[in-house]
Amino acid sequence: MFGLQEEDEPLLSKECVQSDPEPRFKYLSPKLDAIFVAAFDTRAGNIIEWSYPAQLDLKGAEFKALPSGAHNVQHDIITFEINGSYGYSVYALKQVDSVAERGARLKSVGVIGPHYLPLISHEDKLIEFATDCVESPGSYQHLIQYIVEHNESCPDTLSYELRPPSVGSVCDLFRLLGVNMFVIWKMMLLKRRILLQCVPPISRHCNYVMALSSLTQSQYCQAKPLFFVTVNDINVLHYNQNYLACTSDLVLKSKGSHIYDVYVTGTSVLNAEQQVVSYTQGDANRHSRLAEVVEREMGVRNTSDIDRLILSYFTQLTEDLFSTLGNVCSGDKKFTSSDLNDVRFHSSDIPYLQTLVDKLGYDIELIKPGCCEEHLKHFFS
Repeated sequence: MFGLQEEDEPLLSKECVQSDPEPRFKYLSPKLDAIFVAAFDTRAGNIIEWSYPAQLDLKGAEFKALPSGAHNVQHDIITFEINGSYGYSVYALKQVDSVAERGARLKSVGVIGPHYLPLISHEDKLIEFATDCVESPGSYQHLIQYIVEHNESCPDTLSYELRPPSVGSVCDLFRLLGVNMFVIWKMMLLKRRILLQCVPPISRHCNYVMALSSLTQSQYCQAKPLFFVTVNDINVLHYNQNYLACTSDLVLKSKGSHIYDVYVTGTSVLNAEQQVVSYTQGDANRHSRLAEVVEREMGVRNTSDIDRLILSYFTQLTEDLFSTLGNVCSGDKKFTSSDLNDVRFHSSDIPYLQTLVDKLGYDIELIKPGCCEEHLKHFFS
């Protein structure tokens, strides 16, 4: 019967529990395209106060480096996408005795590069620069020296591990979302546009975006992480067909299907019509079994290992699902109850599977259990 599994079936293979999965690496350029300082001006609002090289178009970065609500926190770290490149900025706030600055000085120092992973290595220096900027604004020659010396000394490419750099972010997200982490995973397999609501500090939510993007790092699907977005990114969101992002601009929620398919607020997952996307019994089963393993392993493994264990499970689910769909498609084209059990799905997941094979164009017949082998046929282009 659909959804039944043997009681002694392991949640994860022995290899996944006892050792890390084979790491995925990517060779990327560590060189920087630009360095900049964003500031809040009491008359002009958010501005790019300074940048090098000056001719590079950074329009919009001032709103990402200084997000809505930034005045409520002392410091923050924001990752964002801009004009096809990525930015990584550190924000700092200092209370000052200045009427012109309304008692507070807000600045953010950031770097721009072709990929987000190499930018993370600059975090410590950016923290130092941001602190210097709010203490002694206007002197930025040392920033030019930093980017020039960095680009001259680094190789053309370096190897980077494609995993969340913030230890514990996957584990935190699993605790926060609970069973809804499986709902979001399934939406990612459908290549949906997913937007997370957040408030400063933004760094935590940027880590969540990276953690979620790691759930489906496979040959079958990979959501593009846009990280932090603002109202200035409405066109970017509209034209991106498959992304993960977070925002503190609540007005974006009202844009619905124009810019997103799934909106995550707190622990709730909503569709573009603001309706709750409910989890299935299959999601509940998968979550219960993974939570049991995580709880057991917590006492003997460190947080980084738990992050990898959770990622291993989702990676294994993804690989098993698409491998089975591919085998069925190249075989008798009948997806049976045995296949459903093999991919750890439940009868409650059948509507989702129909949507998935439709979306991805699999020529598959989903067999429904019954004494007469009643079935539902779905042939897709």
